[in-house]
Amino acid sequence: EAVVSTQSTGAVFLRENKDSIKFAVNYPIASLVILILYVQANVICVHILLGLPLVACLDGAYDTLSAIICWWLVFFCPGDLFFKAFQNFAPLQFAIRVICEARHARLVMIACQEGHHYYPNHLTIISLCGLVDGCSGRLMMSLDRLVRGEFAAEGDGDNELKQVSEVTKASLVLAIFYGLIITGALPLSPALGVLCGALFMVALLLNNILLGRRDPFIPIQNAFWKVACSKHQKIE
Repeated sequence: EAVVSTQSTGAVFLRENKDSIKFAVNYPIASLVILILYVQANVICVHILLGLPLVACLDGAYDTLSAIICWWLVFFCPGDLFFKAFQNFAPLQFAIRVICEARHARLVMIACQEGHHYYPNHLTIISLCGLVDGCSGRLMMSLDRLVRGEFAAEGDGDNELKQVSEVTKASLVLAIFYGLIITGALPLSPALGVLCGALFMVALLLNNILLGRRDPFIPIQNAFWKVACSKHQKIE
């Protein structure tokens, strides 16, 4: 259920891009590939980082089939019923987003454990694996924009390294937290760590819903840069 929720959300996200319907109708294979790249971005990015086979993202036949079904429902469902139901039924949106945030927290832990498997007790690599897993969807947007070409809007798929998103910042916090747990620096079990991480991600989701698109990390970020780079101001 969590996988399908993520795939549905990913398909809806891609549907909201500029000329997404026109692109899906004219180039259905490219549209489907973009969705699979997006929902499997965590496996792809972490395996690139660790030098592992990329075909692992296609290991689960069920995941691939469900991605195809979600893509069809979002882009080609008769009467556009699925997309309209998702957009107009707020409780469904909220439930799916909560599931996705909880799954996000669990996948970051899995990536950290995978890094620990190949590089035992190496906090930097473990945390980096978790960070890359957590922000992989954002990193994949640049490839998405390249594939869509002329159908990509100027603001679609912004470079994550130039404009760091709230998702990436939250993933960094989770990755370091999980890394400390895995290396034994924090006396918590991985399961309890994932629960704390899921609550953290849901709290950020509620912050966005109640306060709008407001990044809670900005005050910390501004304070850090004021101390670390106070000599220079941003050049417009």
